[in-house]
Amino acid sequence: MASIRLLKKDINKLAFDLLQECFSYRHYSPELPEDRFDEVIKKLVLLRNDLILRTNHPETDAESSTLKAHYKQVQLDLLKLAKVVEDLKK
Repeated sequence: MASIRLLKKDINKLAFDLLQECFSYRHYSPELPEDRFDEVIKKLVLLRNDLILRTNHPETDAESSTLKAHYKQVQLDLLKLAKVVEDLKK
């Protein structure tokens, strides 16, 4: 992992790109139910906020190896953002 700052930038960039994709999909798919769209947007925002929170506040008394594992898990959970958008297309 290069740095925490870059990880947070990646989280924000991916989240905002996926939000933009959701709004574009909604614009070109008028048959999309409003409640499903709102649910996906809420999930994206909550997951993004959770990832940023976990990045900012890791375990305080952790060793170096456990901190690396913590940030590795945050990076893996970043992929969950893309899976949330797939719910929109179902």
